[in-house]
Amino acid sequence: MSNVNVNKNDSIKIIKNFIQDLSFENPQNVNENNSINNSNSDIDVNMNVVYKPYNNNFFSLNLKYTLDCSSKKNKKKLFNLELDYFGFFEILETDNHNQKLLTEKGIKLLFPFAKEIIEDITRKGGSVPILLNEVNLNLKKVNY
Repeated sequence: MSNVNVNKNDSIKIIKNFIQDLSFENPQNVNENNSINNSNSDIDVNMNVVYKPYNNNFFSLNLKYTLDCSSKKNKKKLFNLELDYFGFFEILETDNHNQKLLTEKGIKLLFPFAKEIIEDITRKGGSVPILLNEVNLNLKKVNY
């Protein structure tokens, strides 16, 4: 098993990470929500990233996930999940303060934690677990 806090080139390290805010709403009764699967529901997953620099080679990231699931048949809301996951990092390379590069490296370190939380909360919330794909950092909409 590999340690998720290890980065191949050791240019940053996680000092602390935690759930800053978490909300899960499941308005369905037991019989209705058991039918969530890929063929009969729409799942909309959005992730935004907030980068904040600090003095002395430190920065933070806040991964903000919003997941909305509704029935394709009647558009009834099946669940809503919001997660703000915070990470505080130290920059180990003093000559590299490229915000885009630091953000990408930070996301790669925080993503496994956020992914596990989302899978666990959706499963325990009466839904099938939502399995997130790796973050595609080539997308246009990443907020810095």
